[in-house]
Amino acid sequence: MFKRLVSTSLVIASCFGSVDKAQAEAFTTCPSKAFLVQQSVAQLYGVNLVTGQYSLLASNLGTNNKINGVGFNFHDNYIYGWGYEWGTVVRIGNDYKAEPLYIDNNPNSNFYVGDVALSENSYYFYKKGMGLFKVSLDESDSNYLKAETVNTSLNLTIYDFAFHPDNGFAYSVDNKGVMHKIDMDAGTSESLGNVGQSGTFGAVYFDVDGYFYISRNSDGHIFIIDVEANSPSAELFAYGPSSGNNDGARCAIAPIVDDSEPATVDYGDAPDSYRTSLSNNGARHSIGSNYLGSKIDAEYTANTYPSSDDLTGSNDDDGVAFITPLIAGMSSLIQVTTTGSGYVNIWVDFNQNGEFDELEKLVTDYYMSDESHVFMVDTPIDAIAGNTWSRVRLSVDPGIIAYGGVTDGEVEDYSVYITNPGYTLLKHNTYYLAFEDNWPEMGDYDMNDVVVKQNSSLLLTQDNQVAQLELEGDLKAYGAAYSNGFAIQLDDVLPSQVNSGLVKFEINGVVQSASVVESGTDELVLMISDDLSEYFVATGGCSYYNTQSGCASASKLKFTVKVPFITPIARSSFPEAPFNPFIFAEPATYHGETIHQPGRAMEIHLKNKRPTSKMDTGYFGLGADRSDLGAGYTFQTEGGLPWALAINPGGGKQWSHPLESTDLLQAYPKFKDFVETSGKSFADWYSESRATSQNIYK
Repeated sequence: MFKRLVSTSLVIASCFGSVDKAQAEAFTTCPSKAFLVQQSVAQLYGVNLVTGQYSLLASNLGTNNKINGVGFNFHDNYIYGWGYEWGTVVRIGNDYKAEPLYIDNNPNSNFYVGDVALSENSYYFYKKGMGLFKVSLDESDSNYLKAETVNTSLNLTIYDFAFHPDNGFAYSVDNKGVMHKIDMDAGTSESLGNVGQSGTFGAVYFDVDGYFYISRNSDGHIFIIDVEANSPSAELFAYGPSSGNNDGARCAIAPIVDDSEPATVDYGDAPDSYRTSLSNNGARHSIGSNYLGSKIDAEYTANTYPSSDDLTGSNDDDGVAFITPLIAGMSSLIQVTTTGSGYVNIWVDFNQNGEFDELEKLVTDYYMSDESHVFMVDTPIDAIAGNTWSRVRLSVDPGIIAYGGVTDGEVEDYSVYITNPGYTLLKHNTYYLAFEDNWPEMGDYDMNDVVVKQNSSLLLTQDNQVAQLELEGDLKAYGAAYSNGFAIQLDDVLPSQVNSGLVKFEINGVVQSASVVESGTDELVLMISDDLSEYFVATGGCSYYNTQSGCASASKLKFTVKVPFITPIARSSFPEAPFNPFIFAEPATYHGETIHQPGRAMEIHLKNKRPTSKMDTGYFGLGADRSDLGAGYTFQTEGGLPWALAINPGGGKQWSHPLESTDLLQAYPKFKDFVETSGKSFADWYSESRATSQNIYK
């Protein structure tokens, strides 16, 4: 993508050291690093364009105001710019003090756009509404330090320009993202199209190979542009310093890497299709005090596979361990260790296309500080089997991508193996689970005390065995005056069959530290919450969550659970969806006159489902309940009415539960006929066309 960016012949030494002399001397060489002037009282920084790393060179330039429009003059190795304090051109040498140069024909204004030409020893400066000017810096020129008007009609909204190292033109990108090629002799410009980025680009630079770098003030992002491309576009290159006042200068005939100095950059070593080398805008970090593992070393350039920096330096890829294999459709464990602080990001090339796609990002901006952390990640079911690559990056900047330069941290690339045993994903129907929590009394029978929308799927082996259960749910309504928990029992599945180390449980996108597998039960119980009321706040005079008209709420509970099994379970012996969901009383809370404070011992299941081993079955037969556990009749009245429903609307439709305190039989009159005929009549009783419209929640 990019041409040569490293040279040993043009750059001998960096010039970012100060010399204490009475009169400023020129810098000793044409530096690889860039200069950046910021702040309303000018301060000078050195910027490594490779990574965006920057350091303060001088906090006092000898002025109480701005210096802008700066450019590096390779003819004499001084920096020139416009000093606002004096209203004229200033020169800065290796003592970092601004020396005003009083010029003839001064336009009597301040300028923030400027650079020094390479084809002539002249400083060009520009201001919209005034035009383009130049001043000769050649002491042998008869026009030395005389301002000349080039063109007063140039009309560009730009904040800096830079001269190309070869063709004599200057380039800039305006605030809308349009790149302009400026003919300085004629004072005219040509639009080269939109580069895809907008903003105030107050510092722009060229390197010796003709690549153009633009730095955006608002976020400090540095973009690289090939100005010779048919359709030039700006690609993120590094994360630099942001500022409200930015101006840049650089020796355009220098490469951006100086290999005569000690190496200070860490690269990955994956094949270069993964954006590893600098010429391909690869992942790279300035070495500092934060890194992956316990050590880090630096390179001048990436040692891409089959080479490795471990062959030339120390083995510093020591921050990541793949604890379990990467198996398609399953979860895996990756341990990351950091020295210092930063955000961890992880990618794996699952489709083996030689790139890290955005959808292949497993971990995003997880903050760590001098610690080890085990991440549970998911390998897509369609991941291609075989060897592939993973990339792990640590940086104090969140939001970084898989390539480009970063001011700190480290990148480590790993060859990993994907196993794909040919699993298939069996998706179940969507169910609405609705509960009446007054059991064993009928109560208001509005069947909206707890309403959960549940989806599930099974990961099946090639011989039709269940390798993993996947569940997700959404609390759609909570019209309960009592505090209820929610759980799901997997009948005939034992807790000991679960691969507990790989169980993944999230609520509202947050991984839960508590195990979802309830302890002390005979059969597997997934404990989603022991108090659903924690997940909503009644507002605006509303007492409940989504059961009263005008009482919608932003509160929510969404959960996902992945339960892998140590040994796959035969599909024929695995329970059917929606399995055995139930609600239960929160311990030490009142739950009605009949049983007062039953706690976990009181459960409400779907009709004819069996309770868990923790339920007190002595509650059966109380109130309106007519359960006979021995005969398999549970959680129903004498007439067969249930205290819980599992409704599959089909076709992606939703089910509308009854309004608060509205009997289910008033909201859906045909439900009684459905029950009395044992489901032979009005099987669609729950459809909106069968509902009494004014009695259901919308």
